[in-house]
Amino acid sequence: MLNDDDVEWLETPPADWSAVRLPHMVLEDSFVSGDRSGRRLSIRYFRHDPDRTLRAKVLFGPGTQGPPGHAHGGSMAALLDEAMGGAAWMQGHPVVAAELTTRFKTMLPLGARCVVEAWVSAVDGRKVRVAGRLRGSDGDTVYAEGEALFITLDPKKFGVLASEASQIFSELDEGAS
Repeated sequence: MLNDDDVEWLETPPADWSAVRLPHMVLEDSFVSGDRSGRRLSIRYFRHDPDRTLRAKVLFGPGTQGPPGHAHGGSMAALLDEAMGGAAWMQGHPVVAAELTTRFKTMLPLGARCVVEAWVSAVDGRKVRVAGRLRGSDGDTVYAEGEALFITLDPKKFGVLASEASQIFSELDEGAS
């Protein structure tokens, strides 16, 4: 489904980004990032090295269509949800979403190359507040913005994700040294 140029764009990070794997990526049937056909969302996650926030490159395929020729708002909100949750996990907070607010700024054409940015904005006990933005790869066009409240859970509640997260957190800690 993806052409060679799209695959190369997805796989090639800017100089100050490092590939990162998130715990949910062990799940083959992940709603947002589990589609290997390229019909829905094609995503590659990275860490922005200077500030250690989450970045992703993403293409919205024909399976995300809402208005003709454009991505469905639900696909944009789901992507922001996953990215913001991933940003929390990447900072060592095993969380689930409790509240998500998405503001749609402009319609997103199918096939557009997009970048997602997500970062933890505040932590208060078990409450982790995260923000995110979905923009065009040109950096100027903002398609959607989001804010979310996530709640930290005992990692054991996540089953297979708990051991995956433990491994990823230790790798990230080593990379920070």
